[in-house]
Amino acid sequence: MRRIIKYFGLFLMVICCLIFIFIYFIERHDIVLHNRIISGVFNDSSDYINNDYIGYISIPKINIKRVIKYGTNSNVLDGGYVGLYENCDDLSNDDLIILAGHNISSIFGKLHIISIGDVVIIGNRFVHREFIVYKKEIINEKDDYILKQNRKNELLLVTCDKKGYRLVVFLKEDL
Repeated sequence: MRRIIKYFGLFLMVICCLIFIFIYFIERHDIVLHNRIISGVFNDSSDYINNDYIGYISIPKINIKRVIKYGTNSNVLDGGYVGLYENCDDLSNDDLIILAGHNISSIFGKLHIISIGDVVIIGNRFVHREFIVYKKEIINEKDDYILKQNRKNELLLVTCDKKGYRLVVFLKEDL
């Protein structure tokens, strides 16, 4: 009987070790795969490894590649990130996605240069989406009706413009 208990205990230890190894390699594979997806997009992948992000945005025409974090508070925007508006769920559903960033050259300072037909790419480890610019508009910063409209498969990029105004770039998903 002791021999059976001994082998059963040894068997359980082996199973536990195999499960641990399996989980380790699955998680490691996920990180490696994700790093391949974003390779060349970001120099510092610490935000990705720590999962302190929602995704990334790439605007090839103006050579912008930034991390997207949830929220538009000063911790996010002043940290050099692009912020996902609080009323947006994530990057993968077909609801309206609104991203905000400071009007400085390394973030959204060159948004005025992009034109109708230009491509903007957003994504994360689960999704890669391409959007096409179809309109640009300067609005009063108090006019938030645009941000509350019910649109599907659209992306809005928002940044400060002249004092009291916001530049909004409207994009539709390239389906």
